[in-house]
Amino acid sequence: MAGSDLPAPNLLLTIRGLLPSLNEQEQKVGQYVLDHPYEVIHLPMAELAERCGVGDTTIFRFCRRVRTDGYQDFKITLARELPLATPAIYAAVAAGDTLAQAAHKVIADDMRSLEDTLRVLDLRALAQAVAVLFAARRVDIYGSGGSAVAALDLQYKLMRVGVRAQPYIDAQLQTLSASLLTPDDVAVGISHSGAAPEVLRALETARKAGGRTIALTNHPASPIALLADISLCTAAQDAVGHGYPLGARVAQVGLIDVLYTAMRLRRMAENEPGQGPGKEK
Repeated sequence: MAGSDLPAPNLLLTIRGLLPSLNEQEQKVGQYVLDHPYEVIHLPMAELAERCGVGDTTIFRFCRRVRTDGYQDFKITLARELPLATPAIYAAVAAGDTLAQAAHKVIADDMRSLEDTLRVLDLRALAQAVAVLFAARRVDIYGSGGSAVAALDLQYKLMRVGVRAQPYIDAQLQTLSASLLTPDDVAVGISHSGAAPEVLRALETARKAGGRTIALTNHPASPIALLADISLCTAAQDAVGHGYPLGARVAQVGLIDVLYTAMRLRRMAENEPGQGPGKEK
């Protein structure tokens, strides 16, 4: 769970992160809540069900899926958090925007993705990842598409703190490399959706070979998050009208920077006071 020194994750972020893992009926409820949060806190369950085109049972099941104890607890939690919550939907660039407006929206969305990621940061999982990575004989990093950039960045950061790491972005090489891992090795899979088939296949292969597994994803209930021994999550919004997740890469790089800093702090603690980062090159 996130530590008390971090902002508390709000219910809207939880819903947004879990939305892809919900069934079709539950997704209707989740999307309606994201689009109309202030309206929902005043609706009886039957009316919300009618507006979403689902049954009461779906509403109750949705509330449990997003970690509340029922509809009343869901509404109370949502109402308590709404005055402090930022909007669930990012500002999408529109065709009529000026260049200045577009630039403002893009940078604002990138900043939001970092702020939201901080809210969902799991310090316990972060500490576990630091320990596992430092203990590894070898670290394989798997990423594809846009996540390939994050894989390269993670390799660089790990090598800066003395951890041998190798990124793989080709699907066949990912699986081949994963099959050669041992219990002394670690596989890191990076996928915004958490469902990239080649990354999932590589992590499954690494797990069967005995390697420890870490997932970096935007969705805590995604396939790679559920498969991995340790899951670190971002909280960027999924694509809105442009076919690309707004702020996704910024959030991934931000999370990798946090991981690198945590490892660097541990390296510094292992050295004598005042000696500095020591093993960094």
